[in-house]
Amino acid sequence: MDLRDISRRTGIAVGVVTVVVLAAPYALVSGYATQLAGYYAAGTLGAGGIALFALLSAVVVASVEQGNLDPGTLAGVAVILGVATTLSAVTWALSVEPTTMFADYRWLRWHAPAVVAVSIPLPVSAGVYARSLLS
Repeated sequence: MDLRDISRRTGIAVGVVTVVVLAAPYALVSGYATQLAGYYAAGTLGAGGIALFALLSAVVVASVEQGNLDPGTLAGVAVILGVATTLSAVTWALSVEPTTMFADYRWLRWHAPAVVAVSIPLPVSAGVYARSLLS
């Protein structure tokens, strides 16, 4: 395998894993529907924007090799979407305010920073992929 293939697969996987980590409280937290909705709505775009950017990044990275559009253009779009995903995750994590839900589910204090940490490889792998594609 070459660096281009590895970075492509990494970008796809990181996009999907970011959404899975982001959605974990939906599966694990019960009894706090209103607070959970507020938790996900925090920030300018909320968790929905992060999920949208992450999945769109994965789709764009996966479709570069299909030949429908210029590969260089799609690789650049993938880098921009990866950066948008990470920046959205950072603004969301900074705007989340602790509620009583955090007392019962202490791991939620680390959930938003974990989403940011998981999303960081997305623009990195997209950048590596774009660089290897264009060189």
